[in-house]
Amino acid sequence: MTIQGAPELGRNDGEVRTLDPKTGAVATFATGLDNPRGIAFTGKYLVVADTTTVWTIDKNGVKKVLATPASFPKTIEFLNDVAAAEDGDAVYVSEMGGRGFMRDPNGYLWPVDSPQGAAIPSSARVYRIPLTGKITEVVKPSRKTLVLNGVAPSRKPGRLLMVDMFYGNVVETDLEQDRKKIIATGFRGADGVAQGHDGSIYVSSFDNGTVWKMDRDGENVQVLLSGVGRSTTADFLLDERANSLLVPDTLHGTVHVVPRC
Repeated sequence: MTIQGAPELGRNDGEVRTLDPKTGAVATFATGLDNPRGIAFTGKYLVVADTTTVWTIDKNGVKKVLATPASFPKTIEFLNDVAAAEDGDAVYVSEMGGRGFMRDPNGYLWPVDSPQGAAIPSSARVYRIPLTGKITEVVKPSRKTLVLNGVAPSRKPGRLLMVDMFYGNVVETDLEQDRKKIIATGFRGADGVAQGHDGSIYVSSFDNGTVWKMDRDGENVQVLLSGVGRSTTADFLLDERANSLLVPDTLHGTVHVVPRC
């Protein structure tokens, strides 16, 4: 799991830690990052998005820069989540875009029908970052994915699941043609997303302290976790072998083990 440091970049006080859900034991695995967020395992490396930098971390906790702002075809604003490609040779990383425009002075999301919401620039993207080679933009800006956060492989080959924080859209994208389909909406503050082998989709809300489960079509929504608080439930791990989700509670520095049924 990733541990963010102070908000200011350059302090190198962020970490990656290991957690044993059975015992609660936590250990430091890698240090010297700034504000690491999304993390994914390619089969050989952990890949971590760290605001404007992407790192690889080997089995010994040794980190190496995979991408810097200069590596990307567009100006980097805020890199967030990471999902491993099926072949293990690349990752997908979300660029949040206009995240600085989506909240009022008190830190709450502007109403969806507000002038401020309409004025949020559409600049969020998803990049495919190979472990070796050139970075490409695979998901272009869209109002459907206005402020991108979580990304996850879809159970449909060649497609990616994404969540938009502002409107709360759950979106499936055909990566070959960049065609976006809103599966469900209204999950405002959406942060993490994952899909099980049975097609069930799981979404967490950072703003609402909630985790939902829905079917592959966005129907039959169930609440798996609620009442945790505002600015809390971030990206999570779906552990199908343990039939549970590991959900970080950012505000309280804890992890919830949530049954997925």
